[in-house]
Amino acid sequence: MNFGFRGYHPLVNILFFISTVVFGMFFKHPVYLLISFSASTIYYLKLSGKRGRKTFFGFLLPMLLFVIIINSFFNHYGVTTLFVLPSGNNFTFEAVVSGVTTGLAVVSVIQWFFCYNEVVTEDKFMHVFGRILPKGALVVSMILRFVPLYRKRYKEITEARKGIKPENNSGNFISRIKETCKNIGILVSWSFENAIETADSMKARGYGLKGRTYYSRFRWTPSDAAAAIIMLSADALIIVGAAEGTTYCIYNPYVIINSPSDFGTTFIINELNLTLNPFTALGIATYAAYLLLCFLPLILDLKEDIRWHRLQSKI
Repeated sequence: MNFGFRGYHPLVNILFFISTVVFGMFFKHPVYLLISFSASTIYYLKLSGKRGRKTFFGFLLPMLLFVIIINSFFNHYGVTTLFVLPSGNNFTFEAVVSGVTTGLAVVSVIQWFFCYNEVVTEDKFMHVFGRILPKGALVVSMILRFVPLYRKRYKEITEARKGIKPENNSGNFISRIKETCKNIGILVSWSFENAIETADSMKARGYGLKGRTYYSRFRWTPSDAAAAIIMLSADALIIVGAAEGTTYCIYNPYVIINSPSDFGTTFIINELNLTLNPFTALGIATYAAYLLLCFLPLILDLKEDIRWHRLQSKI
């Protein structure tokens, strides 16, 4: 049984990931990006454990560094030249900052999708969209499970063929390529057969027919309503803040963070052509709302962990 955020209603789970992914893709402000990156990293590592640590340090962190390096060395816009490359192109401060923000955005969104795969199972997805778009929900659900399913089946095929002919994995490079192609051919045939069986099974059950009843183990509770109200309120405040310019920042031809303000202190670093305007009250409230939104699953999980430990201590 799932506890914490994973135990909430599927609609709450899906609304959360829609919000974080959409905001993560469109916001380029460093405060938003740092919040999203921190929350997605902590939550992904919490959900996946040791496997997640391997993925983060072996794939996601190198990807972040790769995006920063590629953007810094191959984009030459900006007016602040840090040094000149051997090719004669300028290595600029603006390109480095833009690379950092782009890398944070890309990695954060990928991590939110990883968390989505851990939290939103097929039955949750079908519960939310099955009645609205039954055929479309079924197709999307099948597509989302293709990669892990095919990886598992390919491993089964490989192990089975090794048991039949242990020499299949030996030989030169060409022989191994031929064996891989045979395994892929078996996998494709198996997948086609499974797709036909699934279609026949769903048709026999009357899936998508008008008036068909549905069973669901998910029930809407006051806790779900409270979580949904918190998320929708945070979304509304973030959208209002974004419309009022709290997400304003530019990285070309120079770096300016936040809109100009009539009050507060503006920090200007002329050597880097960096202007940091003061945070407004609405901006701070918007950042707080985004912080609450991104860390909401962790807060709910922490609440459940504390409750669980208290119950254990009473035994």
